[in-house]
This record gives sequence, structure tokens and C-alpha cells, in this order.
Amino acid sequence: MKSHIVQIVRWSTARPQRDDTVCSAHGTKTCTRDLVADAFLRDAGSPRIHWTVCQHWLDHEPDVAAYEAGREDHGPDPDRTNLR
Repeated sequence: MKSHIVQIVRWSTARPQRDDTVCSAHGTKTCTRDLVADAFLRDAGSPRIHWTVCQHWLDHEPDVAAYEAGREDHGPDPDRTNLR
């Protein structure tokens, strides 16, 4: 099932992964990078899926570039606030 990015909230400070908070895109076995953002996705089965993600995912996931290009057409994201 294809997920779509609804919102990305970048944190002001990166945080290390912990037992209860890991990189949702890669998991702890393949990713040891600090976490830098909350990503909210949706798919046909779920209207809001919460991921915590590393900078590598933000830099290399093609859907992130498409999401951010779409945001440029609408001005700054009013929801870009620090959730933590």
C-alpha cells in the first residue's frame, strides 16, 4: 500500500534513537543515525501514520522532495513547529 506524506515537522535539535523511539523508515538494525523530524503519512487504510525519521531518509526519499516542492507553491508550512 502506497503511503503519502501529509506533513513533515523538522525538529530544532536532533535526538538519538532510544528503545521506544527509533527511525521508522529504517529500524534500529539498519539505522543508528539521530532522529530529526516527525513525518505524518496517510494511506488507504490509515488517515494519519506517525513516523520519526533520520536526516538520511529526508535527504534520500523521493517523496520528501515532491512534498517539499508542493509546499513551496503554498508558502511556509504553518504546522512546522517543534512537537517535542
